[in-house]
Amino acid sequence: MIKILDSTLREGEQTPGVYFAPETKLKIAEFLDHIGIDIIEAGNPAVDSEIALAVTRIANAGLKAKIGAHSLCRIDDVKKALDCNVSFLGVFFSVSSQRLQCDYNICLDEALDKIVEVITYAREQNNSLLIRYTPEDTVRSPMKNVIEAASAAVQAGANIISIADTTGYTTPFQQKRSIYYFVKILKEELAKRELYPQIEVHCHNDRGLALANALDAYRAGTDIIDVSVMGLGERAGIVDLAELLINLSDLIEDKKIWKLGYLKDLYNLVSEYSHVPISPHHPAVGKNACKDSGLRLGNKRRHK
Repeated sequence: MIKILDSTLREGEQTPGVYFAPETKLKIAEFLDHIGIDIIEAGNPAVDSEIALAVTRIANAGLKAKIGAHSLCRIDDVKKALDCNVSFLGVFFSVSSQRLQCDYNICLDEALDKIVEVITYAREQNNSLLIRYTPEDTVRSPMKNVIEAASAAVQAGANIISIADTTGYTTPFQQKRSIYYFVKILKEELAKRELYPQIEVHCHNDRGLALANALDAYRAGTDIIDVSVMGLGERAGIVDLAELLINLSDLIEDKKIWKLGYLKDLYNLVSEYSHVPISPHHPAVGKNACKDSGLRLGNKRRHK
């Protein structure tokens, strides 16, 4: 069954001018949990103490969703994340040739050593922790580098490999630039090594194709799709939560019951505190959107 990771509280705060106080983050997390989101990415605790406080509060709130922290590939940062009592840890480190040479001045083998060291450390601290490794800017990195890094990460203890379309590069219209291609190739190559992690996709919307790419990834068999409320995020943002759920609700035969009646209240809350207005023609939650969609978005009480 497809899982949804919501990153409103982490990626969403990368939207220029957007800030959520810890108490607001908890309210947003509670709505996401009511809807049935599987993983809530609550922030990067190493950034500042207020984010660490918010992540800790959400992790200890008794929600059904797994609560996650984002972390640079550094043991000190991982320690700060684990101190927040999270059940999910996302570690990222680029393996693109340009980044390795220009930003880090290291070779691929040195990068792999660093990735393995950090993931091994995290796994040793908590055997039940869900660990994700992201080769940052996956789709513009050499596939061989991605495969080697993903293999090393899984062998060190990672459960999930995230395909990050960091700049919105992928398109469903060109085979070797499609997220479908990257999901299929990565799964096949890891399976040849008898490695079977969950595959996650993180699609940016720079070309207006984030939703199309996410659905393409679903068609390819991805396990987890990242979203945010209103598609908030860096630059043009990422996949919009409501848009993805209304489409998946039509596609999934063995339907998972997302409580879509909470979407409007969630969107109103996020809009109020982000100071980003909801477009009147936004699908599903905009005031001009079709009210006879069969999704019953206007009355959450029907889903209790």
